[in-house]
Amino acid sequence: MDSFNAGNIKKNIKWLSEKMHVAGTKENAELMKKIADRYHRYGYSVKTYSYNVLLNYPNYEKPNRIELQMDDKKWKELSNGLAEQLGPKEAQEQANDYRALVYWAAYSKNGTVIGPVVYVNYGTIDDYKRLDKFGISLKGKIALCRYGAIFRGDKVQLAVKHGAIGMILYSDPFDYTNGRNNVKVFPDEIWLPESGAQRGTLLKTDGDPETPLLPSKYYAYRTETEENLRERQIMPSIPVMPIGYRDARKIMENLNSPQIKLHDWIGSMNVTYRITGSAIFRVTVHSTCTRRIITNIVATMFGREEPDRYVLFSNHYDAWVKGAIDPISATGTMLEMARVLSKMKKSIKWRPRRTIMFCLWDAEEFGLIGSTEWVEEFMKPLQQRAVAVINVDNINGDTSLAVKAVPLLYRVIVNAAAKVGSPNELERGAERMTLLDSWKFYDPKGPITGDRSIPGIGIPGSGSDFQRFITYLGIPVIDIKLESAPSYTYMLYHTMYEIPWLLDNFLHQNYTALMAVGQLWLEIGRDIADSLIIPFNLHDYGLVLSDFIDRMDQQLEHIGIPKAIGAKTYRVVFNNLREALTRFQVVANVIQEIAQSVNTGHESISIKQAEMLNNRIQYIERAFIIEQGIYPERAEFRHLIFTSNSIRNDYGNLLFGGILDPALQWHNALAMGNLNKANYWLKMMKIGLAKLHYSIESAIMILDMDGYFD
Repeated sequence: MDSFNAGNIKKNIKWLSEKMHVAGTKENAELMKKIADRYHRYGYSVKTYSYNVLLNYPNYEKPNRIELQMDDKKWKELSNGLAEQLGPKEAQEQANDYRALVYWAAYSKNGTVIGPVVYVNYGTIDDYKRLDKFGISLKGKIALCRYGAIFRGDKVQLAVKHGAIGMILYSDPFDYTNGRNNVKVFPDEIWLPESGAQRGTLLKTDGDPETPLLPSKYYAYRTETEENLRERQIMPSIPVMPIGYRDARKIMENLNSPQIKLHDWIGSMNVTYRITGSAIFRVTVHSTCTRRIITNIVATMFGREEPDRYVLFSNHYDAWVKGAIDPISATGTMLEMARVLSKMKKSIKWRPRRTIMFCLWDAEEFGLIGSTEWVEEFMKPLQQRAVAVINVDNINGDTSLAVKAVPLLYRVIVNAAAKVGSPNELERGAERMTLLDSWKFYDPKGPITGDRSIPGIGIPGSGSDFQRFITYLGIPVIDIKLESAPSYTYMLYHTMYEIPWLLDNFLHQNYTALMAVGQLWLEIGRDIADSLIIPFNLHDYGLVLSDFIDRMDQQLEHIGIPKAIGAKTYRVVFNNLREALTRFQVVANVIQEIAQSVNTGHESISIKQAEMLNNRIQYIERAFIIEQGIYPERAEFRHLIFTSNSIRNDYGNLLFGGILDPALQWHNALAMGNLNKANYWLKMMKIGLAKLHYSIESAIMILDMDGYFD
């Protein structure tokens, strides 16, 4: 811990974010070589893995634009598709790349659309229900939609479903200046300035969209085309353009319908909010899909006793612009972790019991592409050898942890957080001396009912590179962020203003927050890699799974499933599930007691017994993997528990997608009077419940202790 140097992290971030480095570009390939070389110099075994994938780019020479038709039929420019360079000389020099100014969203359809604008608020299902109630149609019109609430790709998909011919995305100051008017913004404060626009992907799948479920290697057969991907709404079938609220205000000023009375539809732009009007707008988007080479980096320190068991540190290195926060704050921190670990190996001749891998993924921003392709290529060995993945996407604050994890890893994170001092002076002044203290203070409600020793931990749904490891392979994952609290302050997300100057002057002046995350990250990995028995907590898994099933039961009852399949049958199914879960808890608790006793030094066991315990603990998460997928339409998701529900939100983290998805599809089909479709989805839901019971029985068999005491 003492070997960490915040100054090294600062230097790392400066050279890592020196150039704009979008995946698939020359600059990103050059950066990859520099990163790989640094790990090689630290003494790691470094390998790179390349894939030929479908990416998407704007025309930087012809920025996207928005125009208003005047009375004389001529067009007046409302948005030139460019942000403004802001700040003192140092900040402007760091952001100085004309491409950084360009507004664009990856995988938008190329083209020009002309029509009236309809403001759709956040573009959620509930927002469209409100528009229907008002009698306002989106058919043949351009949607004006503010960021927030749901994934941007879902916003586009819902707009297309309601007839939109184009979409304009913008960041409302209500959401991106802390909900306040007349607040200072970048470069004076950390809030989003009026010309700031959020870039991002619109892709509705993970990995290379042309080669689903197979790696994009030279031998790959590309089953998909851009045309059919757009037809199926995996990529947008309409032009989409993000803008800043400077330009969104100009659009709103030219709407002439009655003033909106709904307060949750009104943002903080200095303008009267209206839904639509008679004005005609023209949106022009230049967008090109092309195959490019992307490259992952894996730097390995092999374990001394169990080299065939892998603990993975995970981060990506590609960015939309300079990316000093996302992802470089974590990339630079990971490099310092690698230096510290290498120094330990050299100075005290220490190596971890199990292998540690530093994994840096490419093309994460386009849709978790690098990590997904690697998982698909190395699925077989990873299923056999991977123990856990600890992911940090970015470090955007200095106060409280925001964690997602599987229940097996709750205690590992908590124990590590108790060992790392808070980097925040105000927190220490309030006698919250460790990361755990602040985490408990700001997020006290934990995932285990009645257990206050664990703070809030979210469900590992999606949003970063850990996703494919848990949902496709059943490898336990942790995703860590350090954020500001009580207010979230990362409002410059995916903008040109993510530069080192921002960290130096606002977010991380002394870089101790990044050092604290590095210490936490490394301690979690060390614990998993170096404990005699893998330190997963099976007891917690049993408790949390019981809560998960209770919540699912309530959700299914709410939408009427008991009536659909018969109340008696429904109760039998859930009684059987709970009985199987009780048997799982019994054997899980036995193993947990032995493992804990061994790791604390209270019990000695043989090498054979240690290996038997580790095999059971390592593979327990795999019991919930269904090889053919949770249901036919979502074959790329195979984890019965930690696959999020897909109906409402791809950033969601609901559970049991293989059960709740079909249940909601059944409910929707029934409401539309489509009985054939309703019957199909009801059948899929029943199969999902049977698969869950089967998985619990499989988990019991994996944990069977026959032969352990012989």
